[in-house]
Amino acid sequence: MKYIVSVVLSLCAINLVAQEKENKIKHLPVEVIYFGGIQFNNASNLNRILRQEGVGKFPGFGWNAGAGVAYRIKQTLIGGSLSLSTNSKKDNTLNTGDIIVYVATNAVHAGNLIVSPQLGVGSQWSTFTIQKHNQSGSFDDFLTSASNQTQMEHNAAIVDFNITLKSMNKNRTIFYPECRVGYKSSITKNEWKIIGTKATNIPSDRLGSFYVQLAWGIGR
Repeated sequence: MKYIVSVVLSLCAINLVAQEKENKIKHLPVEVIYFGGIQFNNASNLNRILRQEGVGKFPGFGWNAGAGVAYRIKQTLIGGSLSLSTNSKKDNTLNTGDIIVYVATNAVHAGNLIVSPQLGVGSQWSTFTIQKHNQSGSFDDFLTSASNQTQMEHNAAIVDFNITLKSMNKNRTIFYPECRVGYKSSITKNEWKIIGTKATNIPSDRLGSFYVQLAWGIGR
């Protein structure tokens, strides 16, 4: 009999420990989000020069994707995100990436919906490539002096503001991010740099982008 009691008590103890672990995991105050969508870019000074020189336009439309994770203190979220984008306009291609640290809140409710504003700052790096056509020369020329591409870069500190719409399951306090819209921009006007050269009369831009994204994830 005592062996049966011992086994029952052991099973109860194991069950309690398992439940405790499950509860700790279930209520871990972390939100994870994945997102992807479209964006519209603006670099007015560079775009003006491109048009003047007849080498196309700056890519206005593009695609983006990324992920973020945040720690929740009551209704306040403190976290970070990484996102990448690619944009093209015929032969002109813009690729960007950014890392952002942000603060957000889940305090604004409308029924089962949460309207979560987010403000962040971070660093952005961009590479812009112009593909040239109808070039001629020897193979050696294109290894040394001639060029079939011009590649630029633009690095800057940025500010990012967006609003995420989330639905909430009240029984388990799980948040499902659904969509978000936002705008990010360089804090100051920074120069474009042609990679591998020391060019003069370089335009400066405050590179900005408006974005709309579908988002999904979980938070507790």
